[in-house]
Parts: sequence; C-alpha cells; structure tokens
Amino acid sequence: MTSSYQVVWKGPVNKKSGLGIASREYVRALRRQGVDVAVGTERSGTTKTAKKHKVLIYHHSPRTLNAGKERKRFKTIIVNTVWETTRIPKWWIKPINQCDAVCVPSHQNKRALQNSGIQIPIFVVPHGVHARFFTPKKKQPPSEKTNGTFTFVSVFGFQHRKNPEALLKAYWEEFSSADRVRLIIKTNGYAPHENDRWIKNRIQAYKARLNLRKSTAPVQIITGHLHAKSLKNLYAKGHAFVLPTRGEGVGLPFLEAMASGIPVIATGWGGHMDFLTKHNAFLVKYKLRPPVIGMNRKSSIARQFRHLFAEKGMLWAEADIGSLRKQMRTAYENPLLCMKKGRQARRDALKWSWNRAGRLFKKTIETTIRMKK
Repeated sequence: MTSSYQVVWKGPVNKKSGLGIASREYVRALRRQGVDVAVGTERSGTTKTAKKHKVLIYHHSPRTLNAGKERKRFKTIIVNTVWETTRIPKWWIKPINQCDAVCVPSHQNKRALQNSGIQIPIFVVPHGVHARFFTPKKKQPPSEKTNGTFTFVSVFGFQHRKNPEALLKAYWEEFSSADRVRLIIKTNGYAPHENDRWIKNRIQAYKARLNLRKSTAPVQIITGHLHAKSLKNLYAKGHAFVLPTRGEGVGLPFLEAMASGIPVIATGWGGHMDFLTKHNAFLVKYKLRPPVIGMNRKSSIARQFRHLFAEKGMLWAEADIGSLRKQMRTAYENPLLCMKKGRQARRDALKWSWNRAGRLFKKTIETTIRMKK
C-alpha cells in the first residue's frame, strides 16, 4: 500500500561518499516501507499523484536551501543533515528554522542542534548497515605458535577530522618491527591533486618529523575507491578496527566493522557512541578542543574542510595518545578478548538495519505532517 503523500528527495544519491551512501539507502528504505519517493523532482501525470501531500526532504547542506521558494511547491519541508562538532555552523540556523522538522542520524547531532538554537522539532533517524553483506570471517587468533600477524584496519577519508596524525603516531610509537602486527589504512583524497603519491608523501613527511628512533611496524596504504566486495574483504582481514576520530555524525565504517565481527578502537565521543560500548569496543579517552587549534598546526597532515570548522564555540574530541596506545596494545595482546568483543559487535550491528531506519523515517514524516494540521 502506497502512502497518501509524496516525498521528493533532494540529496547526493549518486555520490560515492558516506553522505551519498546514506542518501541512497534512505530512499530505498522509505520505498520498502511503501512511501512514494521521487528523487530530485516531483512525479507528474496522474490526478491521484497531483492530490498527494507534497513533502520535501532536503539532504544537502542547509545553507543551500531556499525554504521560501520551496514553500510554493511543498506543504512540508524536512531537512536531513549531519554535523560533527558540538555546534552547527551559524549560517545553518536560519534556513533550518524555516522548515517544519529536521532529521539527524545520532543523539550527538541532536544535542548540537539544540545547543545552536534550532527551534523546530528534531528527530533522530539513524543510519543502518547491511549486516547480510558485511559478515564475520572465521579466523584463528594470531599467536607466536602460528606465527600469525595481528592486523589493525582503518577506513577513512584523508582529512583532519578523521585524525590520521594520532592514529599513525600512536601506532608507530607503540609498536616496532619486532611485533607481529600491521596496520592497513584505506583512505582517499578529496581534491584532484590528493592522489596516491600525495597522500603517501604526506604520511612519510609526517613520520620524518616525528623523529622515531626505531624500526617501526609496517603500514600499508590503500588509496582510491574500493568496490564493495573488496571493502568487505578488507574488514575480514582485520582483528580490530581503529580510528581515533575527532568527530562523527555517525561513522559508517564503525558499523561496517562491527557487522564484520571485529571490535572497534575509537574516541569515546561522537555520533558513533549511539552504538559503541565497552562491550563491543575499546574506547579512547579524549578532551574537547576547538577544531582550529589542531587544524592550523604544522603537524596537521590533512587540512581539507578546515574552513567548515573555524567558528568560535565549536568543539570536537582530541584523542589522548597514551590512551590510544594502551587500547591498541590491549587489543594486540588479547586476541581472544578481541574475538569476544567482535561477537558482541556483530550482535549489536544486527539491530542497526536500513529497514529500521526506513520505519523511523516514515514515522517522522507522518508525525511532521500531523503536526502541521
């Protein structure tokens, strides 16, 4: 049974980014719930369609939304957005408040909007993960007896918010070539010049500045786009996933790692704390700091998007290097504990389906429509 309203979804459904993935999956999930969803523009033609209550879901930056113009076409406007610090940009506040409701994927995001002066209803509609695709792979815990290597996996875009500096510094300082360990990083740049060579040169220059006086444990860098099956196989190689992020709206790679049955080592602040616990993860201590402090340091190896996080009053989490080293060492020395946390992570990830997201989004739309009557 189709809905009595029509949703027009404006979002980056064709992009490969995390936002693009979320946009596509939300549309598919709503359609599975029987919601009439048109991407980009309204469907025209039938009298039945013309009489439907028109709902706009805007999944781009709120700054680009012209609510006054859209009001001429839509009875209900819902913004679907995400942010990674304690406050949203000031220029987002007015366009969001001109809408009927706003959806965010985590409770951290909801608090950020409330702290910033958003006055319209705020709904938490989480992301999901395809737990039937990302599945655990049976593997023996590494040990001296089997001459096995413990593998840390990390997946992120090459930007300051993801904190590649802390990840590399902690790993190189904590482990040496004498340890049976490796770190595999899957990353990508955002500008044409940020290619494989540029990323690897930035990492090598950073390592040289650290002046490490030992033979370090190996790091493998994979850049560019990975097909879904290759990404799945990458998670399957890991014994633990590690990312000391400074801030996440959600953190899709965390959910993918959990569904793959491996525990997460992560900063204990951000949208990912809706699903990370001490039972499925190794949580890293942190302090909240203004983003501009770290982004303007010479030690910063990835400064992309720093203009977005320059406002006074914004804070995000700076992972404690000592705590990160300790958690990585604990995971490395306790593979059975990793397996235990990984099994719990898998169980927890099963609760975070896109079908659940679709049900919650449909409920949000219908609640917002009722509030306007």
